[in-house]
Amino acid sequence: MKLEEYKSGQYVKMEDYKAFIPSKINYNWGWDDTKLDKLLAEANRQIGELNAYSLLIPNVDLYIKMHVKIEANKSSRIEGTRTTVEEDLLDVTDINPEKRDDWEEVQNYVKATNYGVKRIKDGFPVCTRLIRELHKILMQGVRGEYKTPGEFRTSQNWIGGSRPSNAVYVPPPHTEIAECLTDFEKFINNEEIDTPDLIKIAILHYQFESIHPFLDGNGRIGRLLIPLYIQSKGMLDKSCLYISDYIERNKDTYYDMLTRVRIYNDMIEWIKFFLEAVIETSETAKEKFRNVVELTKEMDKVIMDLPVKPENAKKVLDVLYDEPIVSRKKILELIDIKPTTLNVCINALKEKNIIIETTGYSRNQVFAFQKYIDLFLK
Repeated sequence: MKLEEYKSGQYVKMEDYKAFIPSKINYNWGWDDTKLDKLLAEANRQIGELNAYSLLIPNVDLYIKMHVKIEANKSSRIEGTRTTVEEDLLDVTDINPEKRDDWEEVQNYVKATNYGVKRIKDGFPVCTRLIRELHKILMQGVRGEYKTPGEFRTSQNWIGGSRPSNAVYVPPPHTEIAECLTDFEKFINNEEIDTPDLIKIAILHYQFESIHPFLDGNGRIGRLLIPLYIQSKGMLDKSCLYISDYIERNKDTYYDMLTRVRIYNDMIEWIKFFLEAVIETSETAKEKFRNVVELTKEMDKVIMDLPVKPENAKKVLDVLYDEPIVSRKKILELIDIKPTTLNVCINALKEKNIIIETTGYSRNQVFAFQKYIDLFLK
C-alpha cells in the first residue's frame, strides 16, 4: 500500500464527544516521494556510523548510561516534569521535597529503559507484553500509580481539556483497544513485508500515540519504544539513539505533525519529521562520544600531574564517570580508599577545576564532574 494513499481512521460519535479510531497499519508500505527516499538513506547511513563508532569506544556502556539519564529527563519534561539533569543525578535526599515526585518519575524512566534494553538483548521481542511490563515500572509509586500500572485502560481517556467534550484529542474507546493493539503488534513483528525498519517505527510511534492505550504515561512509553525497536532489529548493537531531546526542542512541531496525520492523512510529513530527528540525533550522539573520548584522554594526562598517586585519582574519576554528581560519603562506599587519601584527591581535582563542590557546606559535600555533564547537555 502507498503511503500517499494512507487514510488515518475515523471519528465515532460517543455521548457528547467524538473519539478517533486509527485505521490498521499492518501492510507492506511503499511510496513515490523521492525526498522520503533521500531522508531514509541518510538516516540509515547516520545510524550505521553511530553503530560503528559506539563499538570502537572503550567504556561506551558507561557513557550510554549518561545518555539514558538525559533521555529520561527530556522525555519526562515533555510531559511536564521540572527537574534539571543535575537534579536527576542527585540522591533523593538531596532533592527539594517539591520536586521529589518529578525526580521519581525520571528515575522510573531510567529503570524502564534499562529493563527494556536488557529484555531485547536477551532476545525478547517488542510486543504488548513488554510494553505493559515497561509501563508497570514507569508508573511504580509515582503520581500515575492509581492509573493501573501495567494494564491497558478500561475507560475513556483524552488529551487536553477538562473532559472529552472539550479535549484536543480523544483516543479510541477502550472497547477498541484490543483490536487496535493486535494490528499494532502484528505490524511490529511482520517479517513478510519489506517496509524499512525506520519507516515502520515512525508509523508505530504515531499509531501508539493515537491508540493511547494507558490512562497515563503513553507519551513516555511511545518514545521509549523507538530505541528498543531499533535495537531489536539489529540496527544498533548498543542502545545509544534517544530522540526525546530533539522532540522536546521541537515539541510544537512534533504534536502538530501527529495531529496532521489524523486530520489530513499526512503520514509522509510525519515520517520526514521523524527521520530528520533520527539524523540529527545520530550526528549529535557521535559528536558527544567523540568529545567524551577526548575528555577521557585529557583527564588521563591531568591525573599524571596531580600531587596524588595516579591510581587513586583514577579510582575517584571512574566513580565520577559513573555518577557525575556524588557525595564524599558515596565515593568512600564505592571504592577502597582512605578518607585522608580521598580528601587529597578531591582537593587536587578541585584545584584543576575538574570537579566543583555544589553544596557550599563544609560537611556532607557533593561534587559535580561538570565538564563531563556539560558534554551531554550541548
